Amino acid sequence: MIRLLAGLSGLATLGFGLGVYLGDAPIHLPFLALIVAGALLMSAGIPAAQTRVPLVMRFLIGLFSLGFLGFAVVVWIKDAGIVSDDVAAYLPQSGAAVISAILVILNLAICYIPMFREIIDLADPYFEPHDGPKVVLFGLRLREDTIGKVFLGFIVILNVLQVYLTVIFSYWNNRFYTALQDKNQEAFWAELLFFAIAATFWITRGLTELFVTEFFKVRWRRWMTDRYVGQWTSNKVHYRLAISGHQSDNPDQRISEDVRDFIDKGFDFYVLIFNTILTLYAFILILWGISSQFTYKIGEFDLANIPGYLVWGALIVSLVVTFGSHFLGRPLVGLYFQQQKLEADFRYALVRFRENTEQIALLEGEDVERVGLARNFQNVFGNTIDIIVRRIKLGTFNLAYSQALVVLPFIFLAPAYFSTASMKLGSLTQTSGAFGNVQDSFSFFITNYRALAEFKSMVDRLTRFDKAIRQAEEQARGGIAVAETDQVSGISSQGLSVALPTGQTLIRNAALSFPKGTSTLVTGPSGSGKTTLFRAIAGIWPFGSGKIEIPDHENLMLLPQQTYMPLGTLKAALTYPLPPTAFDQDVIEGALNAVGLGNLIPRLNATENWGTILSGGEKQRVSIIRALLRKPAWLFLDEATSALDEKSEEELYRLLAEKLPGTTVVSIGHRASLAAYHARRVAVVKDEGGGHLEDQPLASFGQA
Repeated sequence: MIRLLAGLSGLATLGFGLGVYLGDAPIHLPFLALIVAGALLMSAGIPAAQTRVPLVMRFLIGLFSLGFLGFAVVVWIKDAGIVSDDVAAYLPQSGAAVISAILVILNLAICYIPMFREIIDLADPYFEPHDGPKVVLFGLRLREDTIGKVFLGFIVILNVLQVYLTVIFSYWNNRFYTALQDKNQEAFWAELLFFAIAATFWITRGLTELFVTEFFKVRWRRWMTDRYVGQWTSNKVHYRLAISGHQSDNPDQRISEDVRDFIDKGFDFYVLIFNTILTLYAFILILWGISSQFTYKIGEFDLANIPGYLVWGALIVSLVVTFGSHFLGRPLVGLYFQQQKLEADFRYALVRFRENTEQIALLEGEDVERVGLARNFQNVFGNTIDIIVRRIKLGTFNLAYSQALVVLPFIFLAPAYFSTASMKLGSLTQTSGAFGNVQDSFSFFITNYRALAEFKSMVDRLTRFDKAIRQAEEQARGGIAVAETDQVSGISSQGLSVALPTGQTLIRNAALSFPKGTSTLVTGPSGSGKTTLFRAIAGIWPFGSGKIEIPDHENLMLLPQQTYMPLGTLKAALTYPLPPTAFDQDVIEGALNAVGLGNLIPRLNATENWGTILSGGEKQRVSIIRALLRKPAWLFLDEATSALDEKSEEELYRLLAEKLPGTTVVSIGHRASLAAYHARRVAVVKDEGGGHLEDQPLASFGQA
């Protein structure tokens, strides 16, 4: 589509050039058409592929290019005198084609500004073609990205209409107040009727934009949230982010709050900037033309001799105030970024306190926790004070400017108004309004500095989160590789090294071998790397090197020491991560009875906070139930019975042997009694290089 528009713009260049030669087309049209064609080619990656811009910006560039072609043809028709003056009065003016070409150039240019490119790269995936079910909308089956582009284009058109209506109201304002000054009753009522019609269009447009925009935002947020949740929860990315200590803190907040704010504020800012550019251009034309009518002298020099002096006056004032606002508000970006992190850290500390109330109460650690919470909040408090002080400085500056802006247009215009007898009140109010619109547009940066600072800090957080996810995905492709193969009958590896995220080696050059059918006990001192070795076998630990081979089509299950209890019913916790319907009721009840939790059968469908209701030993029995239900070929127990007494532990190991005869059990443990339930022992022995694996007699386990 972009290339087609580029070709049409190239043809338009030739056509408009011929029109200029024949004298019936404005001279600027062929030059603008050539610029638009070049911008379209650049956005499509022609001639240099590296200049290809993101799809969402190509869509907007194409939309404004199409608008340029349409408006340019209309301008040509008007200048050629093909239509009557009555019809021409209602057609777009020459400036419509010019501003369309300017928007093409601006949308292309911002793709090469690093700060804007970060925002575009975050937004673009929603508009790229992607797999997924089509949605029925207005009777049509459309992809989500197509719906996004349709709504985006429609909202842009609605905002063009808004600026057009604003200009209409500006001219109406002139006629209305002139009618009042002249006491022209007939013109007064005619202008009121015109206002009623225009206001109806304004209200209808506003309500339509409100509905379409909110519908568009919520669809975009749903898609973006699903994307981040999918990336975060797939391929163990969430775990790698947690263990790597990456600077992307609080992923939950990035997904829940920053995604919402990015869409809400990012889209609103784009529409606001787009609207500001259109408004600025439209009212600059009005103010430029009126400048020559205001004879404003300084001494003997008439300012009206400077083309558009009112425009330049508005620009100079805005630049001075903008630089002042930027100087005062610049530190807010870093402060807002820090505030989000400190708030999240404080909230996380409160959640940890709530989740560990029993341990804290038993250890009488309330005083320590109180000090820690107070320290966390003190950080929040201190940063908030810094923000308040900075906002007071910026707010004082902006409030003074906004109050001055009320009378500033009249200060500029009053000398000319009082010295020109023929000037009407309507002309003064229109000029004042145009001056105010231009001033507001030039002052966009000042008015929105605080919001822009917050938005920039939020974009930085999302960008870091994106980067952290990509790094975690790259970690999965490097480090320790786990491969399924039908060439081995057990789990094995040669040259396996397991390390910490810091690079410290725990186990080096290990010749790993867990034969199928041979129950193995893994022993070693605390911190020697036993649990980390299990994580590597499970495929979630990327730090280290080597390759682990597991039998093809074999099912592996690892039970950690701490049992995770999801929110929901007890039945859902027992079958996790499979749904409760995956197993028959009598099978689940039988498993509860087998592990000694038969008393919980009446509460299977009760929704409770089971993580706090059940004891540590009971939760470890829940883990064993999960293994009994899933019947894995390989079962790794990482001290999964450590919370039980030795008799209960013995009963559970016998139960596993009875109920899962085809399962190979590999355990980590520190109790000598575990030797009786295994046929082989592998010890992690520490040495100068970190540690290594070696087979040791079961009988020697537990002996000094």
